[in-house]
Amino acid sequence: MTLKCNLRKLMYEHEIETFAEVIRLTGVNRNTISKLYHGRRLDKVQLGTYIKVCDGLACTLEDLVVYE
Repeated sequence: MTLKCNLRKLMYEHEIETFAEVIRLTGVNRNTISKLYHGRRLDKVQLGTYIKVCDGLACTLEDLVVYE
């Protein structure tokens, strides 16, 4: 089982084109946004970070992360 992050899809749906915009909306640093966007080491990302992204993008945790 693995975690899959839908940040790329959410950025598209919200018409967000850059990491800078996600950083501005969420307060999450560029390295972490990159990990989420590219789906790398998602198990190392803190739950609080996922919540910040959800708050910034007005989505639910289920929209952002899928456990497969």
